[in-house]
Amino acid sequence: MSGGYFDYQEYVIGDIERSIEHDIARALQPKPVKVHEDYWTIEERDQPHSYHSYRGYLMFATYKEAESFLLSNEEVVKADSQYADGRFFNGGVIFQSTRLCMTGTSNDEQIPVLYSIRHCIYDHYPNDADVLELSDSTVETLKEAYKQIRIAEIYATRVDRMMSGDDGEDTFHERLKDELETFEKELKTKNRTELNDDED
Repeated sequence: MSGGYFDYQEYVIGDIERSIEHDIARALQPKPVKVHEDYWTIEERDQPHSYHSYRGYLMFATYKEAESFLLSNEEVVKADSQYADGRFFNGGVIFQSTRLCMTGTSNDEQIPVLYSIRHCIYDHYPNDADVLELSDSTVETLKEAYKQIRIAEIYATRVDRMMSGDDGEDTFHERLKDELETFEKELKTKNRTELNDDED
């Protein structure tokens, strides 16, 4: 193998360049239609500083459905006013267990396990979609980063070949000039949206 003056580290520059090029293409791909989510879910707080979904991640079409499901557990009732002050959940109706208490409370304070019903409304891309959403200005900056890193790779490769004895100084200057000119021409006609399957 030719070169070796930089211990072939110039190839790492090429890997970075190709990774950026791939991300530019991902960002420029047509975006799929977003999925609209609008549902209610139940959250359970069984420790003072953390909460989780109740019985897995349940989704209900309406608040009434979620409330009915929660209250079907006969050990759950609407919480006393002292637990509905926003200390544990931000707003909404709070429910409590009549049997279970939180763990990890200060001074072994007896606080019942609490529940809240939360309304979730948001849009998201399909879960199996490979979407990279970047602003136009960020994409333009990535394009400039790709350009500068590709130029750095060309310089590093040509210096490596000269310092390793593969090229003389005249050949170094000639090949450097040719490769930089070729790259500038490639940039003008480059299809930025073409994905390189090797990077997937």
